Amino acid sequence: MNTRPVLETTDLKVAYGGNLALDLPRIAVRERELVGVVGANGAGKSTLVNSLLGWSRGSPKVSGKVLLDGRDISALPPHERVKAGLLLIPEGKLVFTQMSTEENLASTADDAPAGQGRRRYSTDEVYALFPRLYERRHHLGSQLSGGERQMLGIARALRLGPRALLLDEPSIGLAPRLVSTVLETVRSLVDSGLTVLLVEQNVHAAIEVVDRLILLERGRILAEGTASEMRDDPRIAEAYLGAHV
Repeated sequence: MNTRPVLETTDLKVAYGGNLALDLPRIAVRERELVGVVGANGAGKSTLVNSLLGWSRGSPKVSGKVLLDGRDISALPPHERVKAGLLLIPEGKLVFTQMSTEENLASTADDAPAGQGRRRYSTDEVYALFPRLYERRHHLGSQLSGGERQMLGIARALRLGPRALLLDEPSIGLAPRLVSTVLETVRSLVDSGLTVLLVEQNVHAAIEVVDRLILLERGRILAEGTASEMRDDPRIAEAYLGAHV
């Protein structure tokens, strides 16, 4: 069995000016694994996924390695990392608001590259995953609810055949029922073979679906373990789950 991680970062550091925003010795996500990254606002969660994709709003100094299936992609620009199979669904949602749901899905490349462990989902397959999108297939992106846009963002990424998927705060602005629906769908995708790194503010919901959980604080890993281990960790239980231990 090949135990090499699908997605791995080593000695990743991100600094803005003289301020170190991220300092991570290693994060590894294996095939069919859902790893959650949690932490307070400003902990470095979005900085992490953006640096994995090679994208930033500012001009940070980034060092360290990002590996996809053992291949060093650190020097590649974002669009080449996407082509290699690393896709990010940002917090702002990956949806064209002036295109219909159907057009959003059709706009993804039908000839998206195939490769090791990559499955490009058809439009029918994503409609089966998200029946609500089929019902809303003729509606513009601007007419969709927050939950529907999140579903459409994931669906568009699946059409591109990701090797590893980065999800940044998919629960923001969603009703509790929709949070569960979205995260349970992500879990089912992982069980079907996808590899996912999930950044999530809703620890209650995330811990129910992830295999492992990483707690970030001020850009560093404060704790890491399986979902069951982290559920019992006082730093998680008291700060995020409202438990007294």
